[in-house]
Amino acid sequence: MKNLLSALGLVLVGFNVNAQKIGATVGSKMQVVVAIKSTTTVTQMGQDMEIPSTSEMTDSFEIKSASDKEIVLKSVAKRIKVSVTLMGNEQNLDSDDPASANNPQMAEVFKNINKPQDITVELGKATFPVDASSGVPAADDIASILYTPFSATEKEGANLTDSATNADGSKVVNVYTLQKVTPQEITVMVTSKGKIVGTKQQMGMDVKLNMESSSTATRVYSATNGLLISEAKSFSASGNNEMMGQTIPVSSKGNSTITVK
Repeated sequence: MKNLLSALGLVLVGFNVNAQKIGATVGSKMQVVVAIKSTTTVTQMGQDMEIPSTSEMTDSFEIKSASDKEIVLKSVAKRIKVSVTLMGNEQNLDSDDPASANNPQMAEVFKNINKPQDITVELGKATFPVDASSGVPAADDIASILYTPFSATEKEGANLTDSATNADGSKVVNVYTLQKVTPQEITVMVTSKGKIVGTKQQMGMDVKLNMESSSTATRVYSATNGLLISEAKSFSASGNNEMMGQTIPVSSKGNSTITVK
């Protein structure tokens, strides 16, 4: 099951933030729900196999400290639900279900459930996802998009660009456009292109990744404190996985939503 989740190739990228627009109050709390729906296509021996999946992750965040350079958040993963259909067979897993939580194949996915961790968001600095090839986003990746990248003085139509490169050579380039500003909300469109390369472990075997990704997201932030209200994103990725001397073409596409309460 873990191998299937890794094969989904969902790409969630990190983004910069701008301290000029943030009203971060120490002690304030928020709950973030991420919902993903995608289809991954794996080609082997000339045959395409489609793997539809849905997932939902719920995390809580609390602001521990804030300055003009960084925000420290306490994050707790509350729940992960996953549904994957393979060759007509649907498998549902839920971290709230003891049978799923005790499944050894899900140990890596569920390892952070109900375990607090501190996350430092450096304002104005782009980041690469913790694990861009994983089907489940890390709390660090969610935290990095929680605050608007634009200052209070920016006008509609303003653009920002940033990029980040990982040690293995993976990279992402993000372009932000300030689409709309009202007294209540700030709407930002984010287009991203990335490359995922490197080697990771799947089921005890080395898998070499070589994928290209792209996504378009619309994010709505509060004009009062700069905090994310919601995101709607479409994404796609394609490339090859190499394992045991075999090259396996893989592609994925789908959409995701983020809601902050």
